[in-house]
Amino acid sequence: MPINKLLGTLAMLVTAAIAWAALLSPQRAASGHPVSDQVMLILRGIANSEHPRGQLDDPSALEYAQRLGFRGEVLDVAGNTGSDSPQVTLALERIRRDQTVTAIYGFSGGGYNARQIWKKLAAAERERIRKVVVIGSPDVDKADFPGTSDVLIKADPPQGHLAGPKALLESLDP
Repeated sequence: MPINKLLGTLAMLVTAAIAWAALLSPQRAASGHPVSDQVMLILRGIANSEHPRGQLDDPSALEYAQRLGFRGEVLDVAGNTGSDSPQVTLALERIRRDQTVTAIYGFSGGGYNARQIWKKLAAAERERIRKVVVIGSPDVDKADFPGTSDVLIKADPPQGHLAGPKALLESLDP
């Protein structure tokens, strides 16, 4: 009987040690990359009949954010462009109420809207945004995001416009 008691106690200690180690180690997603509390707000492109909430390769955009150390969140609204578009309005509300939004990723129409969003942010809000990524939005360039040094602008890849998010993801080391 004493050996069973000893084994039971050992099993409880091992279980407690594993639980404690899990609490102390950084969270990791299924891909093995750390999960951050910093959010990259991802803006979809313009809507079409197949994608009424906007075009985007969501999995590639989310994985890209994760590999950079952000928790990606796709704003679930089409990127129809304009300074007063629903996407711009919702993104500004989200950025202003949530201090964890520290990066913006805009694809196609979402890239044009990222420029509109940037213009409307207050200086303190701009300081918090540490990374801006724009894909497939011709005529948007780094100069559209004054005050931040970490801006990545990517043109459409040879595979075509909709392949932009996947091509950007594949440009990163695994």
